[in-house]
Amino acid sequence: MSFVQRELDKIAVALREPCSSDVYDRLYTAQNALAWALEPSVIKSPYGAIMGTAEDSEGCPSLSHPARF
Repeated sequence: MSFVQRELDKIAVALREPCSSDVYDRLYTAQNALAWALEPSVIKSPYGAIMGTAEDSEGCPSLSHPARF
C-alpha cells in the first residue's frame, strides 16, 4: 500500500467522525487532491474542484462528500 493510499484511508476514517464543517471541508479537499494524484483521469483536479472549473477534467467528477453524522 502506498503512502498516498494510507493517507486516503486515514482521511476516510476522519470524515466519518464528528468534526466542524471547516475541518470536514479541509479533509474533503485533501482527500480529493490525493485521489486525483492516484487517478488523474478519473477524479477532478484539485484546482478544478476548488475553483469549480472544468480545466483538465472534462467528464471527471470530484469525490462525492460522504454523509455527515
